[in-house]
Parts: sequence; C-alpha cells; structure tokens
Amino acid sequence: MKYIVELINELKGMDEVGVAERFHLPSLDVAHHRRLDFDNWLRRCVEPSRTFGSLDEAWALYDKSFG
Repeated sequence: MKYIVELINELKGMDEVGVAERFHLPSLDVAHHRRLDFDNWLRRCVEPSRTFGSLDEAWALYDKSFG
C-alpha cells in the first residue's frame, strides 16, 4: 500500500509523455493539465492517512470523480 506522499513522489518522476502513455491520454497538453490536477487532488481532496495499492488505483478513483 502506498501513502499519498509516495504517490506524489512517483508522479513527480514522470514527465508528460510518461503520464500520457500510462493513463492513455490523447495529448501531451492534456497530460500536463491532468497531471497537475491529479497532484492537486491527491494533496487536497484525499484524506492524509488514505493508502492506495498503486498510482493506477489512485488515478482510477480520481478519474471516476468526474462522473
């Protein structure tokens, strides 16, 4: 299980190309903005003690929050 800090650090190590490929985003511009939004979501919307199995699991929950 990974804490939010671990996920943020993993996300920091990825560039826009990595984010676009990993999360199947259509362009680098979209990847840039979604990466920033995802980082903010992790920092502000998820309770600090929450853990996730992986960055992909956290992304799925983030993506699901859009409806």
